[in-house]
Amino acid sequence: MPGHIEFETTFSVGTDAVLPDLADLAPGGIERRSHELDATYFDTGDLRLAARRVTLRRRTGGTDAGWHLKVPWGEGAKREFHVPLGSDPDTVPGELADLARAAARGAALRPVARIATRRTESALLDAGGTPLVLVADDTVTGEAVGAAPTTWREVEVERADGDSALQERVGERLAAAGAVPSATGSKLLTVLGDRVPRPVPRPSGDTAGEVVRAYLWDQVEHLLAHDPPVRLDEPDAVHQMRVATRRLRAVLQVFPSVLRRDATRPVADELRRLSGVLAPARDLEVLRERCEAWLDTLPESAAGHGLTGTWLAAVDDHRAVEARRIAQELAGTRYLALLDALDALRTGPPLTGRAGERARTVLADDLTRACRRAADARDHATAARDADTRVTAWHEVRKAAKRTRYAATLAAPVLGGPAKRVRSWASRLQEVLGEHQDGVALRGYLEEHAPALVAAGDDRDAVLVTLGALAGAEAGRGTALIEEAARAWSAGPDPREPLAAHTRRRAG
Repeated sequence: MPGHIEFETTFSVGTDAVLPDLADLAPGGIERRSHELDATYFDTGDLRLAARRVTLRRRTGGTDAGWHLKVPWGEGAKREFHVPLGSDPDTVPGELADLARAAARGAALRPVARIATRRTESALLDAGGTPLVLVADDTVTGEAVGAAPTTWREVEVERADGDSALQERVGERLAAAGAVPSATGSKLLTVLGDRVPRPVPRPSGDTAGEVVRAYLWDQVEHLLAHDPPVRLDEPDAVHQMRVATRRLRAVLQVFPSVLRRDATRPVADELRRLSGVLAPARDLEVLRERCEAWLDTLPESAAGHGLTGTWLAAVDDHRAVEARRIAQELAGTRYLALLDALDALRTGPPLTGRAGERARTVLADDLTRACRRAADARDHATAARDADTRVTAWHEVRKAAKRTRYAATLAAPVLGGPAKRVRSWASRLQEVLGEHQDGVALRGYLEEHAPALVAAGDDRDAVLVTLGALAGAEAGRGTALIEEAARAWSAGPDPREPLAAHTRRRAG
């Protein structure tokens, strides 16, 4: 169910308004069609979908009759998913209900409004007859369940194969003719009006608590925005959701001067669990990319030339199993309970007494503490005497560096240069040690799954040579990466020096 990306702007116009002539913007002319559209909109009883600007409807008439789900998809865009009408007008198709699950939080979906539209659609064509922009002149009658109907007129300008500049020019022409941007941008929101819960506002201010809450707000939004792509198993989606879980955990762990850790620990534990569910699928993505990169550099005699596709397909099969496991997790009530807990956390977090202080000093103290924990982890790694302990210890350095990087990212707008230097240093350290850990994971995977991979190959001996070459290449690269990590550590700031001293000098 791929869906399509929709870029649309809506204007309110008077019932007697005359729309401007747009013929000069259409090299291939203007193609006009009329439609009678009738849509029933579905939501939870307390309009949770509408609150997140998610729209779910069953519409008849026009060229795309069926069930439609529209989900916010990046800046100024929505992604629309379509399912045929079917024979049951009262039951939302399962695939659409699944995509809306994070917004609905498991509540039943039922009709909340009906909207009828008389539409005159003008397609601005290029010289070859391809639509560039669609201009829909709509006379709308809508009513929420239990409310009186209301009628209005609006114009939708949707980008087709044209660019944003042409869409903006059409909008400018409409504005010059008296059209004004819609107050809601949505027929459904116009009908529902004040019934729709207001979105949670992003906190602002210069206290430590407000700065941390703003970062929490951003990361919860990041997680929710990537919920539908993860359910669709789209590229990089699992990675992005996992990043959000890690950033959230880092905030809960690194800023004890702002957030009471005893109260946030249950949420942190659930985030760790979710990250663990996401991890295998993401690790297999990285592993496969790493295999392909090595195969491009190894000699043909080592790579089992022409025989790699079959055993790499076995890796894909493992990845598919993990994708199904993620789908089961997101369908469960435990995940929805975590989302509820995150919403509660960002609206009313358990703040400490210092949360009301100016952010500069409080965040500097906590970031200093994070840097020192990273230094302790590094000391343990350099003192390790055997190879297995050393690998595990450097992995702990990587995790400490990642937490420090996230903390420095949060603090950088407040602390400025000192936090930015810490962020740059921690990012480089994490990057190097991350590549090292990816290599360790690949070697472990090849060792554990070698029998299955060999069985999947067309030539047993060639596949064995390939796997051995990959493991050997990773072993050599791993040693070099630890040396590079040591250089990255030495090139950074002294992690044991208090950042407060830097920030005082900067403030003075």
